[in-house]
Amino acid sequence: MPSEGKDEEKSEEVNIIKAVGKFFYEDEAFGQTFETWVNENCSIIDDAEIEKTGLMKVEYTELYEEYQRLFEGEIEGFIKSIGRTVEEFSSALSVGVDADPEGEDAIFAQIITATADFDIFMQMMREAKQSQDRLSSASNRK
Repeated sequence: MPSEGKDEEKSEEVNIIKAVGKFFYEDEAFGQTFETWVNENCSIIDDAEIEKTGLMKVEYTELYEEYQRLFEGEIEGFIKSIGRTVEEFSSALSVGVDADPEGEDAIFAQIITATADFDIFMQMMREAKQSQDRLSSASNRK
């Protein structure tokens, strides 16, 4: 009988990880929220200045912090909407990573962590700015 409790607990851990994963990977509104935010905020990025000096402006850190709050708020809001807590999700993910450091949970944890990385954030913002610049340049030639 004691193993039934453990099996149920493991099932709950898997369920919350799968639910958050499905939201993260498949929810169109979630993805659109960030695509819109990036497109609305990338104009502040001065790619030429970054290339020239290698320095990042303070404004980029502020933008990054805003992005992080938005991301964390969206994930936390989803977790609460399924009747769970961020602590439960974090704990379940930790258990999954410990059980199989090369498995699905570990990969998902790495992807979630990467979204919190400043360098990856800046790469995303620079690419969005470059894309906007190309579109603007193309429309100016018409």
